[in-house]
Amino acid sequence: MTACYRYDGTLEGFLCALAACLESGGGEAEFLRPGAESGAGLFAGVPREVATERETALRFRERFVTAVSREAFATLRYAFHSEAAGVEDLLWRYVLVGLKQGKLLEGMLAREPVCTVNRLARQVSHEAHRFTGFVRFREVAWPVGDSRHGGEGQEGGSFLYARIEPAVDILTFIAPFFTERLNDRDWMIHDLRRSQAAIYNRRTWRLVREVALNSPPGYTADEEVCSRLWRSYFQRMAIPERHNPRLQQQLVPLRFRAHLVEFGGDDA
Repeated sequence: MTACYRYDGTLEGFLCALAACLESGGGEAEFLRPGAESGAGLFAGVPREVATERETALRFRERFVTAVSREAFATLRYAFHSEAAGVEDLLWRYVLVGLKQGKLLEGMLAREPVCTVNRLARQVSHEAHRFTGFVRFREVAWPVGDSRHGGEGQEGGSFLYARIEPAVDILTFIAPFFTERLNDRDWMIHDLRRSQAAIYNRRTWRLVREVALNSPPGYTADEEVCSRLWRSYFQRMAIPERHNPRLQQQLVPLRFRAHLVEFGGDDA
């Protein structure tokens, strides 16, 4: 019978589920996110609810890193955020091979599940790298008296806000990048597709889920001026004789443009 483990949908929760499965002896296993139904049919066991505990996740990470390598764990982490169908089962098999083969795992690139896990990890890494150049922050005024996200909560205060809709879950990979490069302002990167946001308060960032807009962002007057200047600069710098829509679309695909100010995104 297939053992079922239900976790909270986070990487930390998944690592706890992997640890629980290993403690139970391994074997056939199924990992379910909240609301998901088992695909094992009559052969499915009653799902075991796995609590997310940071210490358990860290112990599993240390065990895998010691047995294989930090690079292999990084590959697992990137692949998990691909949100590909059946990725949990794929990673479970990846973990079993890694614990058995040790450091040889990284050289088994032509074998499954290593091949697919590495391909998914590369896709997520590539998407995260592209978005470090496609995130557009705009200045939004804090509501008077609102200090929920680390802002000053004073009239005239503001923070930087950006909307994105990546193909995969990349917030945990791009947030540290902007934390290093934009650490003198409060900011929020809002993943509209997944209703979650990375929020930074000039000290640290955190991931917040179930984030939705109740009304359009209230851009500051300075932001409106800067946005107009940036669009004007973008248009005037174009050389008509070198206009190449096909090349431009290759470099900046249409799916990115809905939130790029220079292309009139976000009702700019």
